[in-house]
Amino acid sequence: MKIAVVGPGAIGCLFGAMLSRGGHEVWLIDRRPDRARLLDHRGIWVSGVSGEFNARVRATASPKDAREARLVVIAVKAFDTRGAAQVADALTGAGTAILTLQNGLGNIEVLQEVLGNDRVIGGVTSQAATLIAPGQVHHAGQGATVIGEPSGELTERLTDVTEAFASAGVHASLTTDLDSDVWSKLAVNAGINAVATLAQVRNGGILESRHLREMLSAAATEVSAVAKAKSIALTHEDVAAYAQEMCQRTANNVNSMLQDVHRRRRTEIDAINGAVLREGEAVGVPTPTNRVLTALVRGLEDTYGARLTR
Repeated sequence: MKIAVVGPGAIGCLFGAMLSRGGHEVWLIDRRPDRARLLDHRGIWVSGVSGEFNARVRATASPKDAREARLVVIAVKAFDTRGAAQVADALTGAGTAILTLQNGLGNIEVLQEVLGNDRVIGGVTSQAATLIAPGQVHHAGQGATVIGEPSGELTERLTDVTEAFASAGVHASLTTDLDSDVWSKLAVNAGINAVATLAQVRNGGILESRHLREMLSAAATEVSAVAKAKSIALTHEDVAAYAQEMCQRTANNVNSMLQDVHRRRRTEIDAINGAVLREGEAVGVPTPTNRVLTALVRGLEDTYGARLTR
């Protein structure tokens, strides 16, 4: 299968490398021509739980080079989704499926707005990956990947995608309730990402502190309360316990928000904890922990230039 991955970050590189190793024609779409040339020349180096290997991929900053892809995987930050949708539009042919594996809320809706409802598949993944350098990714932990149609239908294209993933060693299950999976992943991200970022620890570090565990539990539980008010049933009844379980499973991972802060980049706080805050306000559910976490991470972003050094 010809597959284009929009976004050469940790998840984009990991899935691109694994799909290439599975025998698929993989194109990485990068907005930076210099980095695209590097990736096209060197491929992607992977280390960690999936082994150590080099995967040959094609990479380009010109979407027209990879047009007529059968599958387009969107792996950019949530705030870049609209731009990625415009890139994806140039990659598609008849019957192309566009799959988002992004964090946070709102990505599916933006993609549908730009590309049309019938072209977009939603998904979440708990694969944990850390970008070491351009085209060099550490696979820090295995996790479930779930995909589904926003309509809830079980379609032939979903089967095609899961078969492509399976050939690459990535098990993907199907869902008929995409909202449930997206919000369950949101609860995990809301509990882990901001807390680990503010504490400057890997995911497993949260479990070493009662105070951090309490913050994680409070943030995840608020997501559950908002979801309940919206009549969304989560995949786990005790989302706080589930978030702690995911901390253990991905203990060695430096989550994407912490990676962004280390690089002094914009984070996805508005699509994760900030989205919980907005959704809570809309349905009258207080979310004080997510409010504080959102403010603190935004404060980190605001003061990158004022960082103290030892």
